[in-house]
Amino acid sequence: MQRLQQAATHQHFFYTSGRTDLAGFDRLTKKFADVYGTELSRQTKHKRRLAGEASSLLHGVRLTTRSENGQRSVDWVLLVSEGRGLVIQREQLQDLRDPHSRLKSSDQQHELVHDGKTWSWRLTHRSYNQCLDRIHRIASLSPDRRRYIEIDGVLRDADAEILLDRLYAEPGFRLVRRQVGKLVGELRRDWRRLRPSNGPQLSERSFLAYIRFLPDQPVINGLTHAERRQAFLSAFPDQAGTPMARGHG
Repeated sequence: MQRLQQAATHQHFFYTSGRTDLAGFDRLTKKFADVYGTELSRQTKHKRRLAGEASSLLHGVRLTTRSENGQRSVDWVLLVSEGRGLVIQREQLQDLRDPHSRLKSSDQQHELVHDGKTWSWRLTHRSYNQCLDRIHRIASLSPDRRRYIEIDGVLRDADAEILLDRLYAEPGFRLVRRQVGKLVGELRRDWRRLRPSNGPQLSERSFLAYIRFLPDQPVINGLTHAERRQAFLSAFPDQAGTPMARGHG
């Protein structure tokens, strides 16, 4: 999600996307690199854009679900800037700036938008309204349907705490953070209005942290570098000081 946001910020407004398995993504990576130059250096792409040519980026994320052949699935997005090129001719590209074709996350819960200031991810209207409905249902539950748990020796409402856990686990993009703040505020207002002051109260939470910049994790033979390193250490635990174990292999 962070990489897609960065691509949009650098004017890669057009995209196409899909889902495949690891083997299919490997073939797609090689094909797009050969035909569309997705793996050219940043400087080369910049020069081509200055010359009026389109530049392309390919990003993928592995999912927990598996394809029919048992492999892990990969959601991929090809992003393209304005300009000339085969990618413009061959691919059916959608425009990030069109409200009817906004790019959504793999779970379909978030969408990439420009709010007049910059590009950021936010909860979709559907996801946001589902959270609002859940807030109102939880706060208005009748006493016989309320569930309680003890957290650090304090009695809390189980459903409310589960919802707060989910909200504070959201990715901390600027617009998502703003939405989470509004949702938590709504929950606290409903709680004061509908729940007794002498009953279990909502736990205090720290603010939703901003997204940190994370490095890319290229996949080679179905494994990221971190996964290959872990596999190496599992097979050779006495080699912790080797270049591979130090992250240079």
